[in-house]
Amino acid sequence: MSKRKQYNELEKALEQKYKTCRENEAVLSKDDFKDGKLTVFGYNHLKQQCDYISYREDIEIKIPKEFEAGFKDTLQSMGATELSRIRKDRRETKITALILLFAGILFVILGNVLEFFQGNAFQNIVVIISWVFVWAAVERWFFDRRDLAEKRISLLQILSAKITPQ
Repeated sequence: MSKRKQYNELEKALEQKYKTCRENEAVLSKDDFKDGKLTVFGYNHLKQQCDYISYREDIEIKIPKEFEAGFKDTLQSMGATELSRIRKDRRETKITALILLFAGILFVILGNVLEFFQGNAFQNIVVIISWVFVWAAVERWFFDRRDLAEKRISLLQILSAKITPQ
């Protein structure tokens, strides 16, 4: 039997076995809890399961019944801490991007104003350095901030999830 056929059969068997599992649910086990509270491992496990759920869908979190009482408080506490860090990182990213942009502009101005940099080789080096700073600023502003925004939305999606004890 070829590997491809073996993998296809395995996939079909898993689909049949876990037919009741929906795509928008995350299931936590007793291993994800300690002393009646969600552990950091459990929290990370939950986030990892929710990574594959679209932002447009509501999440349903299934937890063991005996942990129902303290789950929401623990989840909100961990979520609030992470949201605070994300907010701090977004602010630092903005500031870093602005500093890098101003450094790039400063190099362009220095390259055009100071006679020391007027030589052809120096002028090219200064232009390259200035573009490196400008590109680093653009990368931070557009890409790093977007990643942090996605983390924030994902976390808010988890915090607003429907919790179902099982």
